[in-house]
Amino acid sequence: MGSRRYCIEISAPFSPRLKTRLERAVTHAMANPSRALPTLRRAVIAATQELRQLDYDDERIQTLFTTLIEDVARLRSFDSWSIVSGQPRWKELCARVGVWVQEASVVADAD
Repeated sequence: MGSRRYCIEISAPFSPRLKTRLERAVTHAMANPSRALPTLRRAVIAATQELRQLDYDDERIQTLFTTLIEDVARLRSFDSWSIVSGQPRWKELCARVGVWVQEASVVADAD
């Protein structure tokens, strides 16, 4: 068995390990959302906390995650559409990640 290459360029000052973790989590969340969303949520919250320490605001963080999700969707050919909303599934994932980014900011403000 070969190893799978994760090669999306994430324009953020993350460690290579966190970049791979995020890309892998997004890929799994699009392929199997019911099992992989908790993993993606933890990765997004960890990345959001790192970005907040570097003075990124909510809009910049959301843009970064939206770009990541869209890039992964195109690279891996996840082009299915939701029957309920009529939008690509990756857009629904972007909305969900946006909620997690806001949750992470509420937790950071409480600390």
